[in-house]
Amino acid sequence: MMDKQKVLSKVAKLMALAKSQGAAPNEVEIALRQARHLMKQYNLEHTEVAAHTIEEAIVGTKTRRAPQDWLHHLASICSQAFDCSHLTYFNPLLGWSFKFLGKGISPELAAHTYSSLHHQLVAARRAHVAQQKRCQLKTKRHRGQLFAEGWLNAVASKVNQFAGGIDENTALEIQAYLEWHHPKLTLAIIKPIEAKGHDTRSLQAGWDQGKHARLHRGVGQQSQGALGHGGSQ
Repeated sequence: MMDKQKVLSKVAKLMALAKSQGAAPNEVEIALRQARHLMKQYNLEHTEVAAHTIEEAIVGTKTRRAPQDWLHHLASICSQAFDCSHLTYFNPLLGWSFKFLGKGISPELAAHTYSSLHHQLVAARRAHVAQQKRCQLKTKRHRGQLFAEGWLNAVASKVNQFAGGIDENTALEIQAYLEWHHPKLTLAIIKPIEAKGHDTRSLQAGWDQGKHARLHRGVGQQSQGALGHGGSQ
């Protein structure tokens, strides 16, 4: 008897072969017959097989507090850049964490980019807040949040120029993954922060600095992009 993960991998490969454009009719028939036989033998569901084709990469926030909106926004940008989806959950060892979901190395690229941009943005926001003189701590925090929002909006506008979006098959497989592993998942709603008077300068400053994030194509990927390490200076 094969172990369940090996069976899932074998069935997923057989299903992929059956769907491939270059497969001959007899190859498709044999692949589907073998896949159905294994699924029946090991009592596997179609959702479980589809979910198995999705790769994941996890980034921990190292805090027990639920992530703030700007972190959700950053994760969303990184997901879009690499044709991924993401979710947030609590990990006892890593604290609140972001899990990036997609095909191949895309989740790893999204997770790496999240970590890189997070480092850049925290440094840029800290420098901006330090420049805020003669105002209350509450005002400094608010302007720091607005700066982060402006910075992320600028990076998002760059990603929109090249992001291809998740193809239909991958989207269905990610949905299967979520249904199988996270059936009670709820979506986070991100609301823009209100900016008035002098606070709008922080929003603009964030946008101006965020525009300097360098974008380049991912290695070996025609339709996907990678975000560079610049932009926080």
